[in-house]
Amino acid sequence: MSDPIVRIQGLHKVYEPFSPYMRFILRTSTKEPVVALEDVSFDVKPGELLAILGPNGAGKSTLFRVIMGLTTPTSGTATVMGLDATSKSSAVRRLIGFMPAENRTLLLRHSCRENLAFHGRLQGISEKKLHDRIDETLDQVGLHEARDRVGFALSTGMLARLMLARAILHRPAVLILDEPTGAVDPIGAYELLGIVEKIASEGDIAVLISSHRLDEVEMLNDRVLLLNKGQMVYSGDLDAMTVSARRPKIEVVLLDDASAVAAGELLSKSADVDAVLVEDRTVSVTTEKSVGALLKQLDGQIDQVDSIGRRRPRLGDVIAEMLSKSAEPKT
Repeated sequence: MSDPIVRIQGLHKVYEPFSPYMRFILRTSTKEPVVALEDVSFDVKPGELLAILGPNGAGKSTLFRVIMGLTTPTSGTATVMGLDATSKSSAVRRLIGFMPAENRTLLLRHSCRENLAFHGRLQGISEKKLHDRIDETLDQVGLHEARDRVGFALSTGMLARLMLARAILHRPAVLILDEPTGAVDPIGAYELLGIVEKIASEGDIAVLISSHRLDEVEMLNDRVLLLNKGQMVYSGDLDAMTVSARRPKIEVVLLDDASAVAAGELLSKSADVDAVLVEDRTVSVTTEKSVGALLKQLDGQIDQVDSIGRRRPRLGDVIAEMLSKSAEPKT
């Protein structure tokens, strides 16, 4: 088993409120500490791709900033290739390739080769190696034919590939992609992520990618980290997470709230029912049972049923349900 390239252990990050003077300058009314990350731990090994999901404010950007040594954690550690991201931040950033969500950092009046040459010099790549490295990298991302085309003449998908090329030009050990396909069409996004997967596997690079597009996450078919309000809701294989998405769900709508509560309590005691969720008059049951068997189990509640339907939930429904459960008060 390979040692992890990225290791996060017990990471906490709390943003303390500003002084009254700074709140006035920054036009913010926040007076309480903001918990951005709470006890986050995970590893990413060579060639592994970790998809980081979560709503706005979940802590994804803060996590990336800590890993890159741009933000100091309140407690816990983040290491890259054994180097602490806080005390060895400059060395860590040389090991990381970062692709932001927007292309505002590209020089759109310059060609693809000129953009990479400028970035390569900033990375300290020698002039002797730089020319060959640029051609090789542009070929990796499928931009070799467009190498002399200026940024303004590139499509959105090609600009995304150029940003990816810039991120991998210095041969990083870690690749961090912050919503890389946000402005790219579905076909372009599929092609871009295919390139990322190939780069990760062939170069043994640890990849962390944040995304709001669930179709992308399903396509990546690797590990998933789900964050909500700084807390880890789920960490593990995507297949294990989507098992519940493949289980059929039966929705029973009863005539009143009291009947729904009673039906939910009855069904939750059944051994062959995986999950029961009661919302107003609707009881959602995740089970392999048939509709007839479920109605038979309800028995005394049958006359209270208004309607019943069967469907297979999407991945988005599963994630929304997990986020909803994580937001419930802990007892």
